[in-house]
Amino acid sequence: MFIRAEEYHKAGGLDEAFFAHMEEIDLCWRLKSIGHKIYYCSDSTIYHVGGGTLNYMNPRKTYLNFRNSLYMIAKNFDGILFFKIFKRLCLDGIAANLFLVKFQFRHFWAVFRAHLSFYRQLPILLKQRKELKQKRVAFNRAGFYKKNIVFKKFLGGVKTFRDLKETDFY
Repeated sequence: MFIRAEEYHKAGGLDEAFFAHMEEIDLCWRLKSIGHKIYYCSDSTIYHVGGGTLNYMNPRKTYLNFRNSLYMIAKNFDGILFFKIFKRLCLDGIAANLFLVKFQFRHFWAVFRAHLSFYRQLPILLKQRKELKQKRVAFNRAGFYKKNIVFKKFLGGVKTFRDLKETDFY
């Protein structure tokens, strides 16, 4: 990711509450909210050490992914937050129940703890949301996916970014 220092600081930099997961997505969302465009280079090859910080099967990774996603939505979503969070909590409930069915009790517990952390931090997240809203300019929707990526993956058979239709983006 390439970003000028001035813009990085203007957007508030990386949020320290996000450890190891989604901090760059949160930053990009905030940059878009103050009018910046986010690009990707389709000719690039990115090598990611999967599980470099935490192994894929580590419940801590599950916890951070669920928690940070909720944090990010609460801070950055530009719309009626209640409905977005409610929908997300329902999807998390389905995921947690799948962990139970698979006897992955530590991952079920990780989702539960992620939700507890979210509820505990909600007043702070709402304060951050209010501050970010005051800085917001005409939100740049370019690149946003119009459909539900979760349903596309699990019910539509989409496995990679390339499988998504270009017309399904703003």
